[in-house]
Amino acid sequence: MQPLSYYYYNVLEGLEKPSDVPTPLLQEGYDILYHHGGRIEIDLIRKAEGSNARGEPYHWYEYLDDEQRAKLHKALDGRDPAKILKVMQRNGYAGVLYHHAREHFREEPGAT
Repeated sequence: MQPLSYYYYNVLEGLEKPSDVPTPLLQEGYDILYHHGGRIEIDLIRKAEGSNARGEPYHWYEYLDDEQRAKLHKALDGRDPAKILKVMQRNGYAGVLYHHAREHFREEPGAT
C-alpha cells in the first residue's frame, strides 16, 4: 500500500480547477492545500460537522445527500484527506476547499 501522503498528492494533482475560484487565486489556493498536506480538508470537515450538529449547517454541506455526508464523516474519522478531496470534487465543491485554505491557512505577508 502506498503511503497516504503519496496518494493524497496524486489526488490533489488530479483535482479539477474549480470554476468558482477566480483565476488569480487558483494557484495560491492549490499551493496552500499542497503545503498543508491534508490538514485543511480535515479542518473544513470538522467545522462543517460541528456547525451541522449545532443546527447551523454550511450551505454546501446541507446540500449534500446523506450518503455523501456519511462518506465525508468516514473520511474524517479515518483521517483521510484524499477521500475528502474526492467527495468534495465529485459534488462540485472543490472551490470550497480553495476558499477555506485562503481564508484560514494563508500566511500573512511578512510572516515567517
